[in-house]
Amino acid sequence: MKIHNILSALNFSGTKINALIYNDIHGSVKHLSEFETIQDGFYKQNDGEINLTLSGGDVFLDKSPNNDIVAQRLCKKTDAIVLGNHDIEGGGYFGRLIKEYELQDKFLSSNITYKTETELSQNIIASKMMDFDGTKVGIIGASPFDFKKLAFINSEVDFIDIKQLDETLDIIELEADKLKKQGADIIFLLAHTGEKSPDEEDNYYDEFANIKGINVVAGGHDHRQVDRWVVNKYGEPVKIISTGQSETHNFDGNLDIVAKLKLEVENGVLERDKCEAEFVKLEGCDDAGCEEILFKLNKPLEPSKPIFGHSEIGNIVADSNLWYVNEYTKGEKADFAFVNAGTIRANFDNLNVTCDDIKSVVPFTTSTLIKTKLTKKQIVDTLNWCALSTSFGKVSPGCMQVSGMEYSINPDLSVSDIHILNSDGSIKYDLDNFDDNDEFTAVYDVFLATGVAGLKDLKKDWEENEEIKKEIEFFNTSRQEALSEYLSKNSDLGNYQKQRIRHTPKSD
Repeated sequence: MKIHNILSALNFSGTKINALIYNDIHGSVKHLSEFETIQDGFYKQNDGEINLTLSGGDVFLDKSPNNDIVAQRLCKKTDAIVLGNHDIEGGGYFGRLIKEYELQDKFLSSNITYKTETELSQNIIASKMMDFDGTKVGIIGASPFDFKKLAFINSEVDFIDIKQLDETLDIIELEADKLKKQGADIIFLLAHTGEKSPDEEDNYYDEFANIKGINVVAGGHDHRQVDRWVVNKYGEPVKIISTGQSETHNFDGNLDIVAKLKLEVENGVLERDKCEAEFVKLEGCDDAGCEEILFKLNKPLEPSKPIFGHSEIGNIVADSNLWYVNEYTKGEKADFAFVNAGTIRANFDNLNVTCDDIKSVVPFTTSTLIKTKLTKKQIVDTLNWCALSTSFGKVSPGCMQVSGMEYSINPDLSVSDIHILNSDGSIKYDLDNFDDNDEFTAVYDVFLATGVAGLKDLKKDWEENEEIKKEIEFFNTSRQEALSEYLSKNSDLGNYQKQRIRHTPKSD
């Protein structure tokens, strides 16, 4: 690939810079081949101009073998990647990926701090400068403020902290000033923060855009598609872009969409009317996994968004968790199962369900299942919080997907008519007939048991309290493994089509 600038083109005296942008891959290899084709075509189309590839973070997920493929085929071909929460969660494992695949100059985070020095801390940089035959491109990274609320914290990452908004703005300002003094012609900020705070009061991208020297904010984390311009307080245009879901498009969020950004910059300022962005939907298939058929559906699953309510794939995942625990428990059987909708990352798109499909639907492998007791109040408060969260504009946590249970969501996003069900779908317990302290036996995973994303009623501090640990039955099985076994051992999945989460219509 030739990299140089054409500064003598007609009607143009600045610099053309083209960026291929993606975010939130989560270790998926489903579209890698098509991505490589698009990247190659994009660079050839703009031969003679500056071309680079940037990532808004979360390229890895958990400790999946897919991460090695992603590291080789995607990270190697990406110029800069901001450190996302799922990347950070890998801790030493993530550090190993960086070292093994020589990615030391790839991962950026200006607002991450470390209590102790590790291999990971030594290989993350705050910013970088790329020199293209005299044209200098500066890139800064900013990691998510809610990392500690969302992450499955363990000994590998408890030494990590993320600076909050005010401090982060100061840090980015210093990095941008440093890059400008080094001669940066354009500065990209890669922000794996999401666009808005949970209360929707702060727009993080707009805050970043007001930092002197920032020309482009490329986001990630909330899986929200953004494509807009703002004018910063210095009167200069700033491009804000992120791939994900929009009002008109529902993407899976695992590298199934990329943005082609074509920019022109002169004297450190973007020429807005000469810049353009194009989103490209990828349709490729997994070429690096397992195609063994584990189950054949009688009919295709309905398209759905588990975050917002009823979902056939959500029912199947929840059923698999309840089935697995009740199949292998050493004690009483559980009454119901909870599954965080935000961790269901795809749908079964074909009648033949393969192990690859399962990996796409529930990619997480380190968070294992537990069986424990929850009071009526904890159940009600959890469902209320999850229903309310659908108004936050974020992926997590969303409506709680359930097995062995049904409930209604009212127009004010409160929850009612909570029933624990028998195996035939009839009502076993109507929670209206029980006291707040009455207990029921629940299944969920260790990730939810950390009290993640405001789900404090599910939190179980067994590491701090031996008595709590005695009340929990642990299963060394992930949702992915439970789903695989459930599908391979059950020819009939039961009534997964039944609407377990109902939305009560508004009264006239």
